[in-house]
Parts: sequence; structure tokens; C-alpha cells
Amino acid sequence: MKNTIKVGTLVAIGALAVAMPAAAHPGGNSHGHGKGSSHKCQSHNRAYVESGAVDSTTASTLAQNSDGTWSGTLVVDVADSNHAARADQGQTVTYTFSSADLNVKFDNGTTGFTAGAPVQLIGKIAATAPKCPAPSSPPAPVFRMVVVGSSDSTGSSDS
Repeated sequence: MKNTIKVGTLVAIGALAVAMPAAAHPGGNSHGHGKGSSHKCQSHNRAYVESGAVDSTTASTLAQNSDGTWSGTLVVDVADSNHAARADQGQTVTYTFSSADLNVKFDNGTTGFTAGAPVQLIGKIAATAPKCPAPSSPPAPVFRMVVVGSSDSTGSSDS
């Protein structure tokens, strides 16, 4: 009889030991992998880089404000781009900036946005995975830097 009580007690303790881990992780045995929503379709930023020349037929009015931001329009004939900006390649694109916090760099003695001057725009654009539903409105690129060079900056030196 004594052995029967000991066996019964051991069986009861064993059953509790098995039940305790299950109670500690409600909702099944997920091992830390919850059944939350997928992050695949969430928006993320991709590099958006394009280069070309300031359009010669439409004047660009981009100017620096007193607070250091930039406002106006920049019209660019896009000649080259990265993968995210490939839709703009070969197009004339107008960008409108309103108090934009841009880093504008004038290279090779350039002082403004003159027609035909080489220009490079560097920024980012919101993107989702290819198999995800497209956003209701197409995202617009957000530029952080504009580099303008002189129209004769072909990489050769005059020395």
C-alpha cells in the first residue's frame, strides 16, 4: 500500500510538471514566434538617386530661404538613375520644394541652377515588397541632397 501511495504521488507530481510549462505559454507552443502580422508588407525606405541636367527650356526657381531651407521648383532632364528611380530615366521631371531641408552642394565653381548644368538628386522613397498590395497613392521621393556641377565638368583638367 505504501508503494501505491508513492507511485500515485509521483504520477500526480509528474502531471503537474507537464502542465506548468503549458500554462506559462498560453496560445500553444510558439517558442517565441508569435502569430502577429507579417512585417513584409510594411513600408520601408529605398535609396532614390537620379542624375541629369537642369532643364534648358524651363527655368528652375529653387532658392535658399533665410532659415536655411530651400523652396521653389527644380526641373531636371533625367539621364541616369538607380533601380528605384528608373521610371524617371529619359524624362523631364519637375520637383517642387517647400521649405525643404536640403543639403545643396555647388561643385566646380557653380553658383546657381543654370540651364544645362549637371545635377544629381539623392534621397529615399517608401517601398513595399513586390507581392504586397500597392499603396493607394504612389509615394513621392524625399530628397536630402542636391549636387550641382558646372556644365563643363567632364572630369578633365585644364593643366
